[in-house]
Amino acid sequence: IDVDEHVQPFLDINPMLAGTLRSKGRRGCNIWVQMIDDYPRTATLKTHDGGAWGEWRSTGNQTTIHGKHPDGMDYRLEVEAKPIRIHFADIVWPDSLKLPWEKSLSDIYGPPVFTESMKKGDVVTDINEGYWAGLYDRENIVLHDPDERAFYRYEGRTGLFGVETSDKIKTDISARMLEASRDDNIPELVSFRKDSKLNAIVAQLRGITEQHDAFDGRPKAVHLANCVLRLTGDRLERHPFSPSFRSRNRSPIIYDPAAKCPRFLNELVIPAVHPDDVVLLQKMIGQALLGRNLVQRLVILDGLGGRGKTQLLGVIQHLVGQHNFTELRTKFLGDRFELYRLRSRTLLTGVDVKPDFLSTEGASVLKGLVGGDWFNAEQKGGNGAFKLQGTFNAFVTSNARLKVRLEGDISAWRRRLLIVRYEGPPPARKIPEFAELLILEEGSGILNWALEGLLMLMEDINGNSGDLVLTDRQKNVVDALLAESDSLRHFLESRVKTDYGSDLAIEEIVEAYAAYCPDMGWNPAPVTEIQRDLPSLMLELFRTSKSNDIRRNEKSRRGFHNVAFIP
Repeated sequence: IDVDEHVQPFLDINPMLAGTLRSKGRRGCNIWVQMIDDYPRTATLKTHDGGAWGEWRSTGNQTTIHGKHPDGMDYRLEVEAKPIRIHFADIVWPDSLKLPWEKSLSDIYGPPVFTESMKKGDVVTDINEGYWAGLYDRENIVLHDPDERAFYRYEGRTGLFGVETSDKIKTDISARMLEASRDDNIPELVSFRKDSKLNAIVAQLRGITEQHDAFDGRPKAVHLANCVLRLTGDRLERHPFSPSFRSRNRSPIIYDPAAKCPRFLNELVIPAVHPDDVVLLQKMIGQALLGRNLVQRLVILDGLGGRGKTQLLGVIQHLVGQHNFTELRTKFLGDRFELYRLRSRTLLTGVDVKPDFLSTEGASVLKGLVGGDWFNAEQKGGNGAFKLQGTFNAFVTSNARLKVRLEGDISAWRRRLLIVRYEGPPPARKIPEFAELLILEEGSGILNWALEGLLMLMEDINGNSGDLVLTDRQKNVVDALLAESDSLRHFLESRVKTDYGSDLAIEEIVEAYAAYCPDMGWNPAPVTEIQRDLPSLMLELFRTSKSNDIRRNEKSRRGFHNVAFIP
């Protein structure tokens, strides 16, 4: 950009570019970006009246960024950051510019209609489907994701890209053709608005607007009802809505930086949990607003009923937005169609889940859904699959301590779990639909509290650890849950030893294990589970296999040779 006065207006309509590498020589600036897809050749940019504005520099050009300017001053960096990755179509250009790469629709696609000369004059014989597809593309901000097989259209009122069905697009194009027939005096156009022609136009539109991975690489930003807060380092910058944010999800809460939330804190959060966990909840709820799980954790709210776990989860759901979360169903996660349900969601929740919630076969998939793994998601009745990355935030509530299906992967589960234990007294008075009341009265204040938590979380991540900072107490709570989930192994390692010539019957091991668990504050595993897991553990730990000839009271019992209890 050649002129200083043009820089800020350009950044105002392109808020994403405010955080990319920006350099300056004598005047104006250079804004550096990395293109994701196709882009035009180098071109000089002028206003419609011929005034100089700047230049688009691309492949084959050179720009000095460091050293001494010919006029004597030093080149300097106004924003020292990595160039952001961006689609060229997402750059918004001032209306005052004459863009050299913009050609007329007729130059690109040909005329809107095909005519044939008759005695009575030119007669329209057909329409040019490519022209009408191009017109829809030029008059709307629209893209087609070939993996999801869906159109997305940008809505300026909300700042969101929303799914647009082919039927709705056909209706809009049909209305536009009717408008053109009247404005341009082409009455024959009306007869070409049949479904076969509209289908052909939409087919062309798919090719014109196709963008792979259209919503990958979005900037870190919190999309709200009245603005976008872009996370830049350790602060949040307020911006107006822009298609460059590529947002599909937003919170319905209005941002009011002066709002507070005394009832939420003093009646729902602070009395129920340890002070360390108040801060932990603040960070994780703030991360949920961001729409991606930077610290790759699942949050478990457990403890006695009636303490406010479900109400807090309700507040989180309202804060994130009803259209942005879905129920987490671990027992179905192994099903090839279940992951499709998660498309376009950012938050997974489970309310009052059963103790075996993390013990089902599909529970291991949950580690990947919060841990950044890639999955193939299939639509029932669709063709093929599309890629889905596990960056979901996840919260579950339970009145019982959950048991985890470890499958030998205890370290991975330790990296994925956070537990907030509700141990405070029940509230003196229950308030029906308290979550909805709090959002109505203090929604903007709760939002501010969560945004403060997001900034605290980013301080953790940008600090020495590079991760969420936990207290020893919080780590021990997770370790205790994992130990209880692997309680049979812990019992065998601490209470059984190798002793050649000795033996133990299975019922003796079961009885000793049942007495051991209460001493540790654990709930023992079911007998069927013990009998299932015991043979493999005994073989692993003591190299003894199950035998049917353990003698007790002159009878044979099932058990194991060469082991004994530790006195």
